[in-house]
Amino acid sequence: MEKVWVHKAKSFEEAERWDRWFWRRAGAAARFEATWEMVEEFLKMRGKSGVQPRLRRTVQHVQHV
Repeated sequence: MEKVWVHKAKSFEEAERWDRWFWRRAGAAARFEATWEMVEEFLKMRGKSGVQPRLRRTVQHVQHV
């Protein structure tokens, strides 16, 4: 069973401090995974589920030296 972290903040500042502490403790892999889940949820909301998400790769000018 996964652990669930709960924190009841008394102010926005306290909530922000707790968020920073939580995500630092979680590590880079957990931050990346959470971000990727948000991307997938966003695509589902836009009706684009099943589509392989990609980064935009636009090039304005290429110069060979």
